[in-house]
Amino acid sequence: MPSFLNPHPVLLAGGSPVDLDGSLFVQLAILAIAFVILRALVFRPVMNLFDAREQAMEGSKREAQEMEHDAAQKRERFEGELRAVRQKATEDRDRLRNQALQLARELTERARRENTATLSSAKAQLELEAKDARQKALADAPALARQIAEKLLGRSVN
Repeated sequence: MPSFLNPHPVLLAGGSPVDLDGSLFVQLAILAIAFVILRALVFRPVMNLFDAREQAMEGSKREAQEMEHDAAQKRERFEGELRAVRQKATEDRDRLRNQALQLARELTERARRENTATLSSAKAQLELEAKDARQKALADAPALARQIAEKLLGRSVN
């Protein structure tokens, strides 16, 4: 049977496996000194590193939240300005469209008036020329009738 399976003779005898003598105090002193040295050289720097990392993460989170807040404010301001610009553009477009329609109405009305005046003037001129042509035709009618009669009859008619 292997030796590690054999129970220790002290345990079989019913005695205590731990001796309480002066070496216990030496071991406690070594443990305390090791703890103080390790705390100063390992535990504190590691804990400081963890604290610095935690503070950096909190600072980054806070900075990210501030940046998101600033971005939201800028977006709101931009959207407000964009709405105002669109509203002004709509108003300007409507105003210019109304001005163009008004100008088109005025030009159409002016052209209509000028056309009516030109037409009236042309009618008056035409009536005057027709009257002159009638008077001339009436004045020339007897002479013309005599010429036709002379040609038909072949002799002179008085």
